[in-house]
Amino acid sequence: GEMTTKRKSKDNILASDLDALKDAHRLVRDDTYDEEHCDDWKVRMARRYYNKLYKEYAIIDLSRYKEGKYGLRWRTEAEVVSKKGQTVCGSKDCESARALSTFELPFKYVEDQVVKRELVKVCVCLDCASKLLQSDARINLAESQKSKKRRLSTGQTIDT
Repeated sequence: GEMTTKRKSKDNILASDLDALKDAHRLVRDDTYDEEHCDDWKVRMARRYYNKLYKEYAIIDLSRYKEGKYGLRWRTEAEVVSKKGQTVCGSKDCESARALSTFELPFKYVEDQVVKRELVKVCVCLDCASKLLQSDARINLAESQKSKKRRLSTGQTIDT
């Protein structure tokens, strides 16, 4: 009846808010862009969400490290309170608090069809650091192989 209709309506609003947030979210906000688009509710909502994140350390997803890939996101308030990513391993699926090391990672990502780069700090345990370094080695190897192929095909060195 009426309760089901209200619930569906609320679910639709939540789904559209989440879609809007996904659409307007940026890993790093551009103040000038946000000021120029302050009349857009999606931008305002994404800015409010961004301001609630803690950007000193990131959480890393190493589930695809064997492919040379990892994902990063900023920490939430709950993660900061629980020390996740600072005194507890910052890997998404790890809770170790032993032998932690901090790494500053060059993170390359695409937003709005634009390639962007940021330096992001993560704090991980020894096991996750090993995965991270394996992932990083694969990335560097893949980039050096691309560079080598370009060198061979053009006869001159091109820095990539």
